[in-house]
Parts: sequence; C-alpha cells; structure tokens
Amino acid sequence: MSPRNFSIPYRIFIIIFSLLIIYRERKNISFKNISIISLVVFWIFYIIKLIYSFNSYSFNQEVLLSKNEDIFRILLIVLLPSIALLCINYRTVDFKSIAKYSVTVLCGLLVINYVYGYIKLDHIFSTYYIMYGHIGASLFIISLFLLLFCRKDYKSYFLFFCLFLGLFNVIQSMARSPIVAISVCSLYMIILKGNKKYIFYALILILVFVGLIILHEQYGNGVITSFNRMYKWIAQGDTSSRGPLYSKAIEIFNSNYLLGGRILFEDGTHPHNIFLELLMATGILGLIIYFLKFLPVLKNAALFWNIQKGNIYFKLIFALFLQYFTLVQTSCNLFNIPEFLYFSSMIIGIGYTAKTHEV
Repeated sequence: MSPRNFSIPYRIFIIIFSLLIIYRERKNISFKNISIISLVVFWIFYIIKLIYSFNSYSFNQEVLLSKNEDIFRILLIVLLPSIALLCINYRTVDFKSIAKYSVTVLCGLLVINYVYGYIKLDHIFSTYYIMYGHIGASLFIISLFLLLFCRKDYKSYFLFFCLFLGLFNVIQSMARSPIVAISVCSLYMIILKGNKKYIFYALILILVFVGLIILHEQYGNGVITSFNRMYKWIAQGDTSSRGPLYSKAIEIFNSNYLLGGRILFEDGTHPHNIFLELLMATGILGLIIYFLKFLPVLKNAALFWNIQKGNIYFKLIFALFLQYFTLVQTSCNLFNIPEFLYFSSMIIGIGYTAKTHEV
C-alpha cells in the first residue's frame, strides 16, 4: 500500500492517543518540570528557526513545499507525543506485558515478511532501508534482553529464533547503523549482566564478527552489502559521503556560534549527526536547551546501570533508546526519527518518576 495511506491514519491515531494520555495523566504535568520546559522551548525555538530559514535562505522548490508539513510534524508527531510520554507515571506501566507483546508482534511481522518475500520476491515493508534494518535490530535487542534477564517467563527456543530472525533482518537490510546499534546495545546489556563469562563470550563474538567481515571482503565477492560498508568504514574510514555534509554543517555553525544558521541544506539534506545538526541549526544555545531535558536521566542513572535498582524493564527501554541514539549519530534529521524522540521521553519520564515517586 502507499505509505501515505498508512501514515495519515497512523498519525491521527498518535495525536488522539497522545491527547488522551495527557488528559489522563494531567495531574503529573508540572511547570517546574525542567524536561517539559526544555522540550517545549526547544521546539518553539526550532520552529522559529525553520520559518526564518525558509524565508531567508534558498532551497529547492520541493523542499519549500514541505515547510507546512514539517511544522505539522514537529507540533503533532514530535512535541505532543513527547509531552504525553513525559507525563506518564511509569510505576503503573506493565512493561512485562508490553515486552511480550512487542517481541511477538515483531517476530510475527518478520515471519510474514519473509514468507511473503519468498512468494512475491519482495518484502511487506515500504520504508527506508536503514529503518527496515532497525525493525530487526529492535527484535534482536528485545530478544537478547529477555534471554539474559527474563528467560524464565519465555520459551528459550522462541527467543533464540527471534534473536536470529532479527539478526538476519539486520544483515539483509544492507545498512551499517543497525549492526552498530545491536553491538552497542549488546555490550550495554552484557555489562549490565555483570558476568565475566558473558563478557568473554562477547569479546570472542566481536573478534569472530570482525574476522567474518575481513574474510567476506577477501573472498565474498561483495555478496553482503552491509559487510562491504562495515569494512570500508572500519578499514578505510569511509563515511558513505557524509564527510562533506559534516564539513558544511561545521561551516554553517562557525558563522553563528550562539544561534546557528539554516536548519537544512539547499536540497533538504542534513548533517546526518544529531550533534552537528543541533549546532548547525540552533547553535550552542539550542544544543544546551535540547539536552537539558535529560537531567532526570543523569540524576537517576542508577535506574539504567544498576541491575538491583528499579524495574528490570527500565533497562530494556534504555537499550532501545541506545539503539536509536546510535542511529541519529549517522542518519536522519531531528524530527524524522520518532522512535528516538519517544524513547528519549520514556527514559526521561522514568527518571522523573523516580524523582517524584518511590520506584
């Protein structure tokens, strides 16, 4: 189906659901909450910069046509759901059921995807190849987490099947970002487990994986595209044409350190790095305002790094946040990755809940 035929009703659902959550959790909204203040102020500032950029800089015609859609997306797909997720009292959330539902749905989708692909020689998803890879990465991360920390609640063979299905999807997507993401998240979870045996196994797997990439480069005839890109990145420093974008972003930032310059390049592209994009588009001021919202996470870091603190599933949410934090270091712009924005609000909301309630 056309992506818009799905995305428009889906966006309407997200808007209505966000409003319902805000109404239900309105007692948790506080104007003393630095995270809500930071979130709202930053996106108001960004919209002002967006309007100023479109009026003051040259853009390709198709980019100019996206101005109103960008503002709509920021207000209703970025800001509204992010506020809703900040308002939730996370003591009351049944993360166990959500995790079970998520792993089942993701597994079911990918099974259908590959059965359909075998029949039609195509897949069911109409999405950017990097995001397609992150569907598999999410399944891999959730499955590994449940295997490490919650195995008694699941059939091990099912979780192992999901683990390898997710990994296959990551490799088949031809993108580097999902591979890097599952590596970062796996390392986080193994450190969290605190078992030296697992750390040793992880180091062995890393060496084996790097060896496979090298062997593939020498003898694989370029069959696995993601391995080709990983080899070029590790061995040759190839950034897939991102180098000029980084340089251009730094040049724009240097023209105005405090407030930044234009929000996007002439053709609508962006620096492919969240820090460079923040500095380019909003300057040092915008960077500070943006990351102020993470103060509750820093103040309650033990919830995410100490296995004995808080709900075990808080660590799963943090692992999924790390997945998309890895993604925004190499791809996508500030308001086009709702997964990163929503998981950011969730870990902030968990931190804020810990501050205001006993978790």
